[in-house]
Amino acid sequence: MYLLLSFFCLCISLSTFAACPNVATDKTVVLQKINDGDTVTIDNGQLVRFIGIDTPEINHRDKSKSQPFALQAKQLLEKKVQVGDKLHLVFDQTRYDKYGRLLAYTFTDNGDNLSLLQLQSGLAKHWVIGDNDFFWQCFQIAEQQARLSRKGGWADFKPLFAAKLSSKNTGYQYVSGEISALKVTSKGLQFT
Repeated sequence: MYLLLSFFCLCISLSTFAACPNVATDKTVVLQKINDGDTVTIDNGQLVRFIGIDTPEINHRDKSKSQPFALQAKQLLEKKVQVGDKLHLVFDQTRYDKYGRLLAYTFTDNGDNLSLLQLQSGLAKHWVIGDNDFFWQCFQIAEQQARLSRKGGWADFKPLFAAKLSSKNTGYQYVSGEISALKVTSKGLQFT
């Protein structure tokens, strides 16, 4: 009985944390264009980059060369919002990225968090950059749930084994292995 009660409490707590907290809107804008799964253009021509996620990149010159699931991530947004719809933006600590894009958590008029929808569909990876981390916990849980359910890009997910890493493995990687030492360097954390 105790085991069943513990499992029930765990399920309730996971579902509670999966929902992001309600927040006040900082700015309401009008959607002009959906660029890809994590970037839109608003009515003043400004690009808005969704905080907290990274979706696969679309090759706009040759869509057949786009990263896997890039077009599906864009299509998910197209199902949720249309040109002319209102979007509600919530800002975090850093307002602009190095490309001049406005950084925001982006919500539909009915309150859907577009980043959360991408994560839940398995079409985005959770991505925290700098101090823009307000929703990190619910985003992390959403990605984990999509990964465990093998949704979208997680369908055939296999992390790299740490023992087989080489200098060819650059950029952001999911790695499986055991950490034996951790060192802080000027470039970040170094694991061995």
